[in-house]
Amino acid sequence: MVSEKVIMMKKNYKKLGILGGMGPEATAQLYLHIIKRCQNQHNAKYNSDFPHIIINSYPIPDGEMWKNFNEKIVADGLYENANLLEKYHVDFIVIPCISVHSFIDVIRDSVGIPVLSTIEETVKIVKQKKVKAISIFATHYSIQSKLFDSHLANSNVKLIKPTKEQQKEVDRIIVNIESGKRLKEDKEVLLDIISDLESKGVTGIILGCTEIPLLLEQKDGSICFFDTIDILAEATFSYMTSLSSPV
Repeated sequence: MVSEKVIMMKKNYKKLGILGGMGPEATAQLYLHIIKRCQNQHNAKYNSDFPHIIINSYPIPDGEMWKNFNEKIVADGLYENANLLEKYHVDFIVIPCISVHSFIDVIRDSVGIPVLSTIEETVKIVKQKKVKAISIFATHYSIQSKLFDSHLANSNVKLIKPTKEQQKEVDRIIVNIESGKRLKEDKEVLLDIISDLESKGVTGIILGCTEIPLLLEQKDGSICFFDTIDILAEATFSYMTSLSSPV
């Protein structure tokens, strides 16, 4: 029998806005991860048991893999679409796409509600796991923008990035995943890169493009994978069911 406390918590879900579509499958996975937590942790089974979630699937004009894009057009689009979510009276916003976090200050400044950072939440978990040296699979843009660098440095975690050639392979594989291809040979390439990074002292990998977990799972590797979609889903569910503000 579901306890009275659980029933009350169901009624008190915060209304969530997802600024997604970057990419669409990662956004869908985030939604499903949140729903699974409602089922498993709050015994949700009827439609009325689930939270109100507004998904804004925005096809961001980021060029090809964040190359040759107009920064102002992208910033203006994110500003507009974050505002659109706020107009639907969501209580807070989450952003699955890691690369978009280079604009998180723009997004936070554009709305009067909290905006959760996937990067901040991921680094919290890395710190909890006491990982001392880590690497990241992300777009070249995320790597060049150093989105994780200061957060990891402040947590005394050494960041060892893939080589230039390895990064080209990661970018190629991300494009394959976004186009719906889940290739065994791509997974093998990533595992080879991980082996090389392990030889350099890396003991954890941040799956820092939210498409990567669609191909690579923890069972595939011998070191700790930090699945940013799963981490964001857990943080989102926690804040959605709490009485306090997420940020």
